[in-house]
Amino acid sequence: MSEMEIQAQVGDEKLILELENNAANESDSIQLRSSDSSQVVLYTTTANYSKSARLHTIDRHFWSGRALTNFPALPKGYYAVPRQQGTLPQGVKWGIVYADGDDTTARKWVVAFDTATGKAYAEAGPIGPVDWNVVEVKLGMSGSKSEYTDPALGGTTSAEINGLNARAIFRN
Repeated sequence: MSEMEIQAQVGDEKLILELENNAANESDSIQLRSSDSSQVVLYTTTANYSKSARLHTIDRHFWSGRALTNFPALPKGYYAVPRQQGTLPQGVKWGIVYADGDDTTARKWVVAFDTATGKAYAEAGPIGPVDWNVVEVKLGMSGSKSEYTDPALGGTTSAEINGLNARAIFRN
């Protein structure tokens, strides 16, 4: 196993990027952490593989942690990597809702992540309010990967978390 550590200064905070290659498993892992060992930074890759021309954020919720970057609209075929930061031991626990419109025919995609437990949750369905208390319970019962296909509209959401890297894919 080989490791490499890269340090960078961002504002007044020192960030440390750890690259690890495990030849036995033929897998690589990348971790970004703050030099302040009580802080964690989560990178959440969000991608629009839907037929919709553009997905936009309609809601987000933090149980613990905060946003470091904005949550941009996602044109068809594009992705973004917003960052979130939290304090240990809680880490980052958050969720976001993207939608393909505002009217009654629009669909929404919901994902939630918890760095402390390594859990991810996904759901999809018709546009409408999100009960974050219910999402939190379902996140707690989930694993590190979650996929949901809406039986009414056919939209699929998948969510996955691996350490401090999360991924959300929206498609229909």
